[in-house]
Amino acid sequence: MPFQGFTMPPPSLGLDLVSPIDNMEPAAALELVNVFPGATAPTVRLGYQEFANIASASGGTASQITFMHEFPLPDGTAQLIAAQTTQLFSVSSTGTITNISKVGGYTSGNWNKEGFSNRLYLANSSGADVPQVYNGSGLAANIVVASGGPTGGLAKLCNVSSYRLRLYFTEVNSMLMWYDQTEKAVFTAGTEVLKSYDFSYVMRRGGYLLFTGSYTNIRGVSTQDLFMAVSSEGEVVLYSGYSPDDTDWTLVAHFIIGKPLGPRAFVRINQDIWIITQQGIVPVSALFELDPQQAVTTVSRSINPLITETAASLSFSTLWTGFFWPSGRRVYVTLPSSTGTAKFLVYSIDSKAWTTFQLYADQHAVASGKFLDLPFYGSTTGMIYKGETGYADAKPSSGDGQSIAFSGRTAFSFYGSRSNFKQFADIRPILRGKRGLTLNIGIDTDFKRQPTVTSVSTTAGVYTPWGSPWGSAWSSELEYIFDRYAAKGQGHCGAVRFGGAIRGSSLQFFGFEIRYDLGGQV
Repeated sequence: MPFQGFTMPPPSLGLDLVSPIDNMEPAAALELVNVFPGATAPTVRLGYQEFANIASASGGTASQITFMHEFPLPDGTAQLIAAQTTQLFSVSSTGTITNISKVGGYTSGNWNKEGFSNRLYLANSSGADVPQVYNGSGLAANIVVASGGPTGGLAKLCNVSSYRLRLYFTEVNSMLMWYDQTEKAVFTAGTEVLKSYDFSYVMRRGGYLLFTGSYTNIRGVSTQDLFMAVSSEGEVVLYSGYSPDDTDWTLVAHFIIGKPLGPRAFVRINQDIWIITQQGIVPVSALFELDPQQAVTTVSRSINPLITETAASLSFSTLWTGFFWPSGRRVYVTLPSSTGTAKFLVYSIDSKAWTTFQLYADQHAVASGKFLDLPFYGSTTGMIYKGETGYADAKPSSGDGQSIAFSGRTAFSFYGSRSNFKQFADIRPILRGKRGLTLNIGIDTDFKRQPTVTSVSTTAGVYTPWGSPWGSAWSSELEYIFDRYAAKGQGHCGAVRFGGAIRGSSLQFFGFEIRYDLGGQV
């Protein structure tokens, strides 16, 4: 028979680790690394470059960055607050590093944060240091109170949040929450009197209080700001009212979900909060509409097995965290592989698809956050990187940087004929990029992974720079590439496997045209 042709769509639906392998959506992917399936055609992510070296700062060392958070200031500027084990630093928009540590430094760098009254409050999840307050200048300082607080001192306050004009602190390894008896207390004058509220009579599963904060419920008749508390065992309770002292303080919801994976496993997405648990990601908004087992599938169904598998080896860690990048229309979730290595699960707000981002070195992704409207990464050696910038990875202040590696594996397809055997002949990827790039491309057949795929090079381009006497004023180095390459494989079904590394250019995927010789039914 003459060759048959079939065009597979690009992996615009992202990773799918749960659908039956013989009946997946054609646009899904079994594997996807450093290819972002956003609103446009799936595109190889941008690179990242050196921004600031904490190791060069006074008090800084070539050790792991343990915390990063953007702190907007009233004058319209912002600082990136970064921590190592014993020190705190502010980093300006130009990369200037200032040591803002209190005298004597700290015992642990595992900070949780909250902005309140144009100040940044930091509480140490290890219960090893007194919570800090920083106003954007000078040094961070211990919070001070007139009386009250945990037995053993204020260092036992391990998390901080705000709700309706008050700050709330949680006590390490207990069900106690602490707050001031008056509103608008900023804990700098030493006049505050801390009071406690005990959740042990509400949380039926035991454990300890892990997280508190505000959650705006928009699922009811009217929008309402609620107080939320989450235990280490996965109990979520929400209250209405202004404070525990309010006569209207009322328990309005009590949910049981999987165990949260760490003290920072809470990602705020606009008015919603995503909780990263052993079972997957649970948006709090979904708990008001669905039962918890359904809620865990609303945003992360397709990648929940990867979260569960990773959590089995690192079940509780400060590395389990994430952040929302609004202008990039994506959410980053850190996927730790050890205490000093990590990669990212990345979610597209537009396509609802997931992919994995793996930096040039896994040691470059142990801290992360949004700053200057871009993703920023922190490394195990004290280097801070600016992400989604340029077309090279780990680019130094002077130099070319490393190529951006990418790979993917499409869904298996029977190409319209489930019962017929096929002799695959060639693949024609439909790409947009800079000609001359090298790809690895091939076909896995009948659900088996081929040991190798073929390395091919696209034909040379005809691009000439703008202003060249031999070129067009409208010439572009990016072209649509539609070259055909031989492929080996026999079977009933196939999945396209592709990969490579690029530097100095973008690359988009629009589909894969597969040709094969159709045999009889087997």
